[in-house]
Amino acid sequence: MISGANKKIWLGVALGLQVSLLLFCGSPSAYTRLEGNAQGTTFSIVYRDSLKRDFAQQVDSLFRLIDKSMSLWDESSIISRLNRNEPGVRADEHFSAVFTKAREVSAVTGGAFDVTVGPLVKAWGFSIKKDLPPPDSMQVDSLLQLVGYQKVIFENGWLVKPDPRMEIDFNAIAQGYTVDLIADFLTRNGVRDYLVEVGGEVRTAGLTERNSVWNIGIDKPLANESEGRVLQATVALDNKSLATSGSYRKFVVRDGRRFSHAIDPATGFPITHNLLSVSVLAEDCTTADAYATAFLILGMEKAQEIARNKGLELYCIYEDNDGRLQVQYSPGFPLSK
Repeated sequence: MISGANKKIWLGVALGLQVSLLLFCGSPSAYTRLEGNAQGTTFSIVYRDSLKRDFAQQVDSLFRLIDKSMSLWDESSIISRLNRNEPGVRADEHFSAVFTKAREVSAVTGGAFDVTVGPLVKAWGFSIKKDLPPPDSMQVDSLLQLVGYQKVIFENGWLVKPDPRMEIDFNAIAQGYTVDLIADFLTRNGVRDYLVEVGGEVRTAGLTERNSVWNIGIDKPLANESEGRVLQATVALDNKSLATSGSYRKFVVRDGRRFSHAIDPATGFPITHNLLSVSVLAEDCTTADAYATAFLILGMEKAQEIARNKGLELYCIYEDNDGRLQVQYSPGFPLSK
């Protein structure tokens, strides 16, 4: 599973987004744009409201609400307290919703998505502690005993862990959920045209000011950041959500070796296959976010099989045997003409 610190920048590591926004907004009197920093990354919200309301304060409150529920950087958050095994701590509705979705995706993907992978993420240096030596096989085998979504019991907001050293980590799904939370807030308030983006995860509704669907760019995988950012493709996002996961810019170097930040919960080691980036289209961003993470772990063939079975559209960028970038995508993936 992907380290949230590097996939979503939730833990404050300043990395480039893998999805670029191609916004065409004219007069600020027609559309309102809110931008800023939250959850260790950036966000951008664009919406048209006939009442011209400014929802900045409400959006800020929603970010704080999620932080208090599932931020690993907030020592007083529910997830931090549960990970410390504090007695009498019960999950709120947001934690419960994310945990339920996580278990669903874990079951479908055979555990490729697993919110208990935190100990391995830490050991490989993709968490708060950096520059750690890579774990050896014995260390990995030991830590694998603390990984397994099936081991954790969650009922009516109560979390029971068979081993107190087990931890929950929502970094690979929480930003997708945050996007949905903000989008649902806008919808409840009568907003029909909007784009909500947090850390590169996007959900749209309605039209832009040019009376067209929202166009979202997917970055071309370039390992060398000095090359800048080049778009691989542009997506016409029509009342859908899009999430992208990639490993090409996110890695650590230990003893001269390069390790991907995408950790396979089945082996405890970083992935080694040639899938560099996968973008998933779904009705909601929570679903898109979680499956993008799982698909990067599984590789292209298995990802395509699951996507077909679940009615998801995906766009894969991979490296062929000669080191050249290639793409494969599902027939219904809405590339812009």
